[in-house]
Amino acid sequence: MITPNDIATKDFKKVAVGYSPEEVDTFLDDLYEDYERLYTEGVKEKVKVDETTPQADPFSNLQKTLERTLSLAEAAAEDTKAAAKAEAELMIKNAKLQAEELLQNARTKTYELEQEMLALENRYELMRTRVKLLLYAEIELLDKNEILAEKDEVRKTTE
Repeated sequence: MITPNDIATKDFKKVAVGYSPEEVDTFLDDLYEDYERLYTEGVKEKVKVDETTPQADPFSNLQKTLERTLSLAEAAAEDTKAAAKAEAELMIKNAKLQAEELLQNARTKTYELEQEMLALENRYELMRTRVKLLLYAEIELLDKNEILAEKDEVRKTTE
């Protein structure tokens, strides 16, 4: 890097044909002043940066801590998400098992009720048949009684 001092001490060869030495000297003087100002400002800025670097170091540590915390939080979130998913799957599995059990119980109860209904229908038909037979028997008895009563009447009238 060229320093302001390099510009100030630079000598050019004198030649018969070339640039005007006064103009070159004036230009170099102006260049020297501008460059010296910029160079000084650059040095000051470097000092500021060097001074703020230790102050920025805690922020760097804080940033690293925050990055680690964020990473841990993301990992914890993933673990929580995985645990929640596993729990949800278990809940669904249990709900399906309970639903299947309820369905099986309902099927069993339906079968039992159908069997009971068949048994009641059979008993009804048996009772109906018995009642019919009893009624037929009663009718026969009534018919016999009527015949006997008619015979008695005929006998009473013939007597």
